[in-house]
Amino acid sequence: MKTLDTIDNISLIENCLSHIGYELSKSDTSYFRIARESHLCLYRTMIEALKGTANMAVTGKPSKKRVQIYLIGDDRFKEIHKIKINGCKWAWRFSEPVYIETPPAFDQVNIKTDSEDYLIPFYDALAMVQVECFMMQNIHSKPIQISDHEMRLMEWLHEAIRNEYEHFVPRLYAAPIESLINVSFVCLKLTKDLLFGSGNVWIFEEEREKAILQLIDSVIENLIAAMNRRKVS
Repeated sequence: MKTLDTIDNISLIENCLSHIGYELSKSDTSYFRIARESHLCLYRTMIEALKGTANMAVTGKPSKKRVQIYLIGDDRFKEIHKIKINGCKWAWRFSEPVYIETPPAFDQVNIKTDSEDYLIPFYDALAMVQVECFMMQNIHSKPIQISDHEMRLMEWLHEAIRNEYEHFVPRLYAAPIESLINVSFVCLKLTKDLLFGSGNVWIFEEEREKAILQLIDSVIENLIAAMNRRKVS
């Protein structure tokens, strides 16, 4: 009988954090790799926070207009849509919700899909974790706050670092170490907010939850120490 190896998304998030911690412990630390792993860690965590019980919010191809009509509890229908962020070419967020009349045909999940194998893009996840209609899954759930400045950092990370690193062409790459540390710090801060502050991520074993919290706190502390060393030098 074959023995199966299994892994879940929480384990993959934990692995990302362990890889970052290992890289930070090296004398020849690669801040490119730390930034790439931080991006992946945030992406996986956003998916975990958004997936709900059936993955419906995170699978399928979103509509191009990114318009969402939703209803929460006994409130009236609301609508949000994609808006631009000052200084961003690709990253975007949803508008403030506005009340609308009850639509004649209401589909609460406005996602067109031919396959559940399609995972929503990074920028969609980044926009969705900031709004109530995707994040209010439980009584104590809440969206996270991401400033325009942080969104611009996420765009730089995704376009200039992650995409270049992922689709590697053999040539010399360079980026300021301070910028790589800073963007990694922001990623991990948002990751922690989602894991332990959004109310949407469940880590059922108490000891494991404590271990992951200690791991992410340790990584963040080491990044802050790396920042401070760069300032001194």
